[in-house]
Amino acid sequence: MKDVMSSVDIAAVTLELADTIVGQRIDNIYHIIPKTFLIRLRPRDLRLLIEVEKRIHLTRFNYPAPAKPTNFCMSLRKYLNGGTVESVEQYEFERIVNLRVSTREGEYLLVAESFRRGNLILVDPHGKVRLSLRYARMRDRDVIRNEPYRPAPQSGLNPLRIDPQKLQEIRSAGDTGLLKALTSMISLGPLYCREVVILSGLDNEKPTKDLTQTEIEEMANVVSRLRDRLLKRDLKPVIMHDERGLSLDVTPFPLKMYEGKPITEFKTYNEAADEFFSTRTAGLELEKAKAAQEEEKARLQRILKEQTEQKGLLEEAVRANRHNGDQIFLNLNSISGLLEVAQTARRAGSSLEEIQRMVNLRSAEVKSGMNIEVLPEEVKINTGGQTIKIRRDQTPQKAAEEYYAAAKKAAQKLKGLEESIRDMESRLLSLETKASLARAEIKIPTRMREKSWYERFHWFRSSDGFLVLSGKDAQTNEVLIKRYLDKQDLVFHAEIHGAPFTVIKTEGKAVPESTLSEAAQAAASRSKAWSLDLASLDVYWVKAEQVGMKAPTGEYLGRGEFMIIGKRNYVRGVELKIAIGMVEEDGQVRFIAGPPSAIISQTQAYVEVVPGRNPSGKLAKRVIEILKAASPQHIRDRFGAVRLDEVARLIPAGRGDIIVKGKIIPQTL
Repeated sequence: MKDVMSSVDIAAVTLELADTIVGQRIDNIYHIIPKTFLIRLRPRDLRLLIEVEKRIHLTRFNYPAPAKPTNFCMSLRKYLNGGTVESVEQYEFERIVNLRVSTREGEYLLVAESFRRGNLILVDPHGKVRLSLRYARMRDRDVIRNEPYRPAPQSGLNPLRIDPQKLQEIRSAGDTGLLKALTSMISLGPLYCREVVILSGLDNEKPTKDLTQTEIEEMANVVSRLRDRLLKRDLKPVIMHDERGLSLDVTPFPLKMYEGKPITEFKTYNEAADEFFSTRTAGLELEKAKAAQEEEKARLQRILKEQTEQKGLLEEAVRANRHNGDQIFLNLNSISGLLEVAQTARRAGSSLEEIQRMVNLRSAEVKSGMNIEVLPEEVKINTGGQTIKIRRDQTPQKAAEEYYAAAKKAAQKLKGLEESIRDMESRLLSLETKASLARAEIKIPTRMREKSWYERFHWFRSSDGFLVLSGKDAQTNEVLIKRYLDKQDLVFHAEIHGAPFTVIKTEGKAVPESTLSEAAQAAASRSKAWSLDLASLDVYWVKAEQVGMKAPTGEYLGRGEFMIIGKRNYVRGVELKIAIGMVEEDGQVRFIAGPPSAIISQTQAYVEVVPGRNPSGKLAKRVIEILKAASPQHIRDRFGAVRLDEVARLIPAGRGDIIVKGKIIPQTL
């Protein structure tokens, strides 16, 4: 299974990125795992994922961000946040993508390298390295802070600009196989070089010196067709699967080598790569968790086996030592008499053989039933299948005491060992449960929910079910009125300069007073009055036909401004207040905001916010804490993927105060 992008994959990605992210503004940057970064772009709410050494593409998956950004991430934000992407280019058909970003300081170059030992490098407007994920002095280049940036050396000829005649030089590789020589010569990568060889009808192992002119020309034609397909953007992205349905590869277009394999088609290569790599990332994380569990299980089992073996040895030591001590005292007179015979014979200078004979005779006389072996430094007495050793300098009583002491010491060790064994058995029994919990806590990417068209605006569903929209800024204000206002809709505006238009999408239905009040409250709360700390405000509403798109002669309408013609219907003294609520949707936690009377009926938990001085970031964090604490446990576990900024954007004017702390709305969860 593929785990890194090839140069052809990078080419397809950058062609699409040039059409989608150029002109977008960098809103924020996240360092989600050691070598993976997520760049959020606006206003199209795009997410560019860069995994150093592996891949780069847009993603529709939610990658949980760490609670605290790394120093490198903070530095990237410092230089690039707010900057506009001016261009996206592949460097010389290598696995290198150059993103040029214009900022107030000038134009920065962000270099994403997807090859082994690649890097993420920020080059300043003067062409010097400002930041690097990894600084190094290498044989072919240096990546050192404040030193001029030099790109990585090319791995081969650029197939987009290669002269077909250049392929004639491949014969100079001599006995080297065709595939190996072609991979070294052209920056296509092994996979696509294989495809070139297959489409040319040649053998991978054919010595290059044996290639005919016709065969070389055919290879040149195949490379040219591949080049033209990329340049003309003739892409048909697919994921190939094996017979079990598992993903094998993702390519910008079907390959001959995968002919007959099941495929899944995609509209763009970015989508295909995102599905392939992001899904695989989830699988790899789970595989890592499972492997870690198996490794831990094997370790515990190995320790338990060793402990069990040691337990058997200690049990035997306790039994044997106690038996020996008991046997000495049970046969104390016989043993003492036999030892006395041996000691007397030694003092008389008798040989070991003579001493042994004398002891045997004495043992037979007293019918001791013991088998005794006399050695130079000790006597061995075999009784009951157990051997008792008594040194020359010991009395039987002293030997028995030592045996009892050894039994006691072994028993103490056995007690401690048994406790350890019980603990180890308990750890093994609980390992599966703990492993399941650990797998449940693994932060793996989840597919982002597809957003509806109206989510580009501030929106809510009224308590009567009407969709209510408000502009976020002058641009969305203008889009809302010019593109999405239908003739049966109602338009609201706060009686203050610096307020968005708010629209009730009526769909031709009569609008209840409750929805009119909620739309008025949304219009007031989203106006400048919030930042002025006003408690209430007058709001008016008109029919869609009363909104003029052109200014009277001699006057000028700015962006997002419109004329109101005819009678206005006023809602007086509208209170400035919004509610932020939490809903569970498709297994994910979402936040919605709007007038309290509308939100309360749609959420599991909510808080109310009024104009205040707490900044949106701090306020959003507190909102999440309150709603998490007020939610059932099975929902609470899903708050890990919630982004602080998503909640912060719901707070008018970027600040406020919480006045109601969380509430569970009774309903079946």
